Amino acid sequence: MEESTLMDRARENWIGYLFILPTFLMFTLLFYFPIVRGVYMTFTNARLGGAGTFVGLDNYMWLLTNDLFHFAFGWTLAFVFGTTFLQLFIGLFAALLLSELKSGWREWASAIVMSPYFSAPLAGGVIWLWFLNSDFGMLPRLITDIFGVSTPAFLAEDLWPYVSLIVAQSWHDYGYAGIIYAAAIVGIPREQYEAAALAGAGRLRRFRDVTLPHLVTPTIVILALRTAWNVAEFAQPFELTGGGPGTRTMLMSILTYETAYVNLQFARAYTLGMAMIVISMTAAIFYVTVIQDEEEMYV
Repeated sequence: MEESTLMDRARENWIGYLFILPTFLMFTLLFYFPIVRGVYMTFTNARLGGAGTFVGLDNYMWLLTNDLFHFAFGWTLAFVFGTTFLQLFIGLFAALLLSELKSGWREWASAIVMSPYFSAPLAGGVIWLWFLNSDFGMLPRLITDIFGVSTPAFLAEDLWPYVSLIVAQSWHDYGYAGIIYAAAIVGIPREQYEAAALAGAGRLRRFRDVTLPHLVTPTIVILALRTAWNVAEFAQPFELTGGGPGTRTMLMSILTYETAYVNLQFARAYTLGMAMIVISMTAAIFYVTVIQDEEEMYV
């Protein structure tokens, strides 16, 4: 039997291609074209309302020599690392609790776990602002009323702004990891736990030998997606500190916003965006490589 060519398959399935053509065209127009145009823009000095002229690698040189970018880059890495792994830990803990509940209670508890994630990030920022603000926040008032001591400015002093942003973002997004882990744990065959119990394995050993191997693939998914989203996180940190006080909590996402919509330097802003994409892709490749090596230990 002769192997069909690409043209033969196209003639045979032309109706299917015809139906997907509008989607392909719109996806190209709204996704691929802006990306390609944006990459070209990084080699220009485009500002609001103008195409700009070709300047070569000037924007990338500005990036590498800009002290504020260096700080934002380092703080973004710390923010992403802290929030991603805290979300992973809290999500796994929540999933283990959900797995112990009966079917009816599990659905209600899952809804509670996911409720922060379903709230708008800007709304979450407002909630944490009213919770942590040193002037009218609930937490400083409670500590002052109960213990009679003054509290630090959680959003302005020392290391507290950094801790506050990481904790607030972890609270908002831990439900994503929790539900994925819960689905993976519920899908583990009960026979494996029963066999481990008959072999004398305690609860901790059953978790290590039975549960953890089934969580390798979900961990890859969570780490890759949450890292990419945390790199681009903007609304809640912007609502809480706006990158301040001054530039003390300037994330790359906030710096990109200010470069584009305050300074109106769109080419430089897109160059910052390219740096954020590189961080996300590098982390994803690292996660997949490391965890695939770990997964081979269980095969």
